[in-house]
Amino acid sequence: MKLTHLLGALALVGLSTTSFAASDAPSGYTKCVQTGATCTFSGTRQVAMGKAGVFGYGTFTSSVACTLSNFPSAPSNSTWCSYAGTTSTSSSSSTATSSSSSSKSSSSSSVASSSSSSKSSSSSSSATTAACKPGTITGTVDCGGITVGTACDGQSESQQPVFTLAEGAVLKNVHIKAGGGADGIHCAGNCTMENVVWDGICEDAATMTGGTGKVMKIVGGSATKADDKVFQHNGKGGTINISNFQTFDRIQRLWASCGNCESNTGPRYLIANNVTINGPVVKSDGTTAGYVLRLNSNYGDKATVRSMRIKGYSLGNPKVCVQATGITKAEENAGAKQVNQGEFWNTAYCDISKTDVTSF
Repeated sequence: MKLTHLLGALALVGLSTTSFAASDAPSGYTKCVQTGATCTFSGTRQVAMGKAGVFGYGTFTSSVACTLSNFPSAPSNSTWCSYAGTTSTSSSSSTATSSSSSSKSSSSSSVASSSSSSKSSSSSSSATTAACKPGTITGTVDCGGITVGTACDGQSESQQPVFTLAEGAVLKNVHIKAGGGADGIHCAGNCTMENVVWDGICEDAATMTGGTGKVMKIVGGSATKADDKVFQHNGKGGTINISNFQTFDRIQRLWASCGNCESNTGPRYLIANNVTINGPVVKSDGTTAGYVLRLNSNYGDKATVRSMRIKGYSLGNPKVCVQATGITKAEENAGAKQVNQGEFWNTAYCDISKTDVTSF
């Protein structure tokens, strides 16, 4: 009888551990494939890669390879990819479950040695959502998928940003409200935006103001409709690094180095990898051609681009990397204008090959 009771107790312990273990998919997500395979689905979905309640997120259309290169913030021991029902679905379950004791006990030692971004995912709590409000962000703030915004004043350059990211700040899992994006997000130094979704861009989605040696990282996420540019680069000597990002609807430009800033010089750097543009690249009239990137070659700017997909693309339509001659504000006030020199490939400034851009 004693042995029987002992075995029964052990079985109950096993059942209890199983029932409370953190899931390999966020709540409400559908498991798709294990790591290394390709996850396919209809439309545009938010996709999670992870294990035991810790996930990295991205927004993709139709399919995505379940690999760490596509989900750089996922833990290194990830086992599954799963997808949400819609693009607007974000899950905070990873933060809720990863803080439980059962999740900690079920995680392997490799989680402890994973990247700092996955560490921040596992250590953030739902309490950080309270810090997800317009203003200055310090440390790591996981918004859990909520929507935030302030009034949009068209293309006014004087309006305030929704968020200003202080040195080292990380902003995760937030939607910027359509019609409420103001001047988007400003990055004052080294900063990271992970799975940030602009439901509609006001003036710009995000602006890099940090200077020499500073990096603004955009990991995953998406932006919808830009009458001007998606990413504005003002900080001299800084870098904007974009990976696994998508745009929807019409945009005029994806990235631009400031062409007429006060005391304008450079250089400014762009690194972009695995970017998908799901709509026309045109000006606000909907017909006049825009261009994907513009830099100032006279200031030594450089754009390094790999794996860019543009819907309906054909060579020269749209122009991808445009080299220009930048000017200072004083020169502009004296009547000068920034002059586009044309589209370039494989130069010291436009580090991009024709094979790096594909149509779909």
